[in-house]
Amino acid sequence: MFERYTEKARRIIFFARYEASELRSHIIEPEHLLLGLLREAKTLFEGAKIEPMRDEIRAAARVEGVAVSTSVDLPLSHPAKKVLAYGAEEAERLNHRHIGPEHLLLGLMREPGLAATILEKYGVELAMQRKQVVASETPSETKSREIVMELRWAFAPLVERLKPEIEPAVVYTARP
Repeated sequence: MFERYTEKARRIIFFARYEASELRSHIIEPEHLLLGLLREAKTLFEGAKIEPMRDEIRAAARVEGVAVSTSVDLPLSHPAKKVLAYGAEEAERLNHRHIGPEHLLLGLMREPGLAATILEKYGVELAMQRKQVVASETPSETKSREIVMELRWAFAPLVERLKPEIEPAVVYTARP
């Protein structure tokens, strides 16, 4: 499931699980993902005050009840799954093959809830973050992406013409 995720993005999810257990939650919520981001990807929050944001999230996300062991595997809530799906969509939209912290942040900002509200409160805006992600790309990455898009458009008619001829061969040679 996490093959496309960068090492840093995987660590963010790991720390989200840790934060959830520390806050006595039995499920990983978007707020825990945000805490993981604040811990592992501080550079995404230039100008935002991280400590007050972290304290506010922890206060709002703390659950009364029995502490959860950090070794217990916690499931993702439906909103947290949507955040990961939105992050993947953002990576696709930007034609990135990987899913990194910047995509997770964009996904968090798209899912309504406590995490998005707190980000907005501290001046982290979706449009601005998208611009920063695009601006952080090197010229060679941008040029490569443009070439791939040109090739995709150039070969699309050819693929459509050859599809009836190639498809039976693909089905015939497919191994179970």
